[in-house]
Amino acid sequence: MMKSALLLAPAALSLCLACSQADMAPLETVELTEVWRTGGFAAPESVLPDPETGLLFVSNVNGEGDAADGNGFISRITRGGEIETLQWATGLDAPKGLALDGDRLYVTDIARIVCIDRRSGEIVESWPAPGAGFLNDAVAGPDGRIYASDSATSRIYVLEDGMVHVWAEDAALSAINGLWMESDRMLAVTMDGVFAAVTLDGQSVTVLGEGLGDADAIAPDGQGGYLSSEWPGRVYHLSPDGTFTVLADTREEEIYINDFYVLGDFVIIPHWSPGEVSGWQIRYSH
Repeated sequence: MMKSALLLAPAALSLCLACSQADMAPLETVELTEVWRTGGFAAPESVLPDPETGLLFVSNVNGEGDAADGNGFISRITRGGEIETLQWATGLDAPKGLALDGDRLYVTDIARIVCIDRRSGEIVESWPAPGAGFLNDAVAGPDGRIYASDSATSRIYVLEDGMVHVWAEDAALSAINGLWMESDRMLAVTMDGVFAAVTLDGQSVTVLGEGLGDADAIAPDGQGGYLSSEWPGRVYHLSPDGTFTVLADTREEEIYINDFYVLGDFVIIPHWSPGEVSGWQIRYSH
């Protein structure tokens, strides 16, 4: 178990950010304290909590991100970082994004969306995404529809009524990666560094800002802003006043920061390389 602390003041990097969270007092500092770090994973890409069990699902690519090699699997870990079952669900190729709806866990797997029973870990069904090349993040809508970004195109796909089809497509979504569903819009970040909002009918895309590098994750911080990651090794804090702060930079150490999940004042971060998952306490000062 490793522990470290990062105390950072907001950087003067410009990002035109239109937030839909409640207005709050400006943050002066953000402190991240690493509480635990667990190894033994195989290119972990995404994490997602299971509110029923209190465990977290972890997708393991276990190979190249676009290789249909049958090596991919899903792990389950505790919130304290202990591995409950390393290969809880198997039979996947390169699983990445995770979304949960009822008793079904949905996983993006290169060019298909796979449905897994959240209790048994058994694959229930899968659906091809026509024209997709690298399905990445996934998010569930309030109506049970499952959305998936395709990093090989400029598209967001949707699974509904037993079929997967293109829901949104726009040049601004080139190399799209992370998704987050809000009540009045969907947020997306791309590996071209774009932060964008998509209307809930999928018809209109607005660029909110640029400069996030090879962006991966996007999630609200519970304070009126957002946390985002750049997969080669940076964590950002996006502030309501239109600035963003680099909270951590692990590029020199070659520690990737992939599709994390924020749980209140705690963030769980998968590290594709070197095959680890870590948990960090978040503290904000106003």
